[in-house]
Amino acid sequence: MDFKDYVNQGFAFLQKKEFGPALENLRAAQKLKPDNQDIQNMIRMSEEMAHAESQASQSLADEARHRAESIGIKVEDVDKVIEALKLNQNDALAKSKLSIAYYIRGVTFSSKGEYARAIADYNEAINLEPNYSHAFNKRAQAHSDNGDFDKAIEDFKKLIQLDPNYNMVESQLADVYCKRGRAYFDEKDFSRASDDFEKALQFKPDSTTRELLEMAKAEMAKH
Repeated sequence: MDFKDYVNQGFAFLQKKEFGPALENLRAAQKLKPDNQDIQNMIRMSEEMAHAESQASQSLADEARHRAESIGIKVEDVDKVIEALKLNQNDALAKSKLSIAYYIRGVTFSSKGEYARAIADYNEAINLEPNYSHAFNKRAQAHSDNGDFDKAIEDFKKLIQLDPNYNMVESQLADVYCKRGRAYFDEKDFSRASDDFEKALQFKPDSTTRELLEMAKAEMAKH
């Protein structure tokens, strides 16, 4: 492959958060053009993203472990615990513990990037405990990480209704609006992109988002 092929393939892997193959391709491109500043910047950005993703995964794994310890179980045993508790859902305490167990397993799946399985478990947790704020928060994050920004926004809005003071929820909602706005921008749907950037700014004033909004408006003015 030539330089451009390696760069395009590396960027495609980066968008899917497959950092190993992304860096492999970008470094192959760098070997062809060692002095190219753009590829150096892309490699540095990819390394930073990979590090951040690793830290986030570890944080989720730690949370799952702590939550499990809080109800007297081990993360490794959560499948067995869920099956046992499902037999006794008429008991209020067992029902509550089952909801937490589903949440714990969902967080574990999230830590591994298995978002569809995580969302399924958060659904179960919320079905058992409709006001389970933590489950709404994690489900929203999983939807966002899975690229389903509409559902992420819906969940964050529900969380604000349940608990307006939930930690950083407005900031997280702003981030998802910005992500969806970027997606619309890439699709050249500048009107919707502009709307989302404006909504993001309502929840979290941010210079980068303001710049994106101005870019979207400038594109709209061209047409």
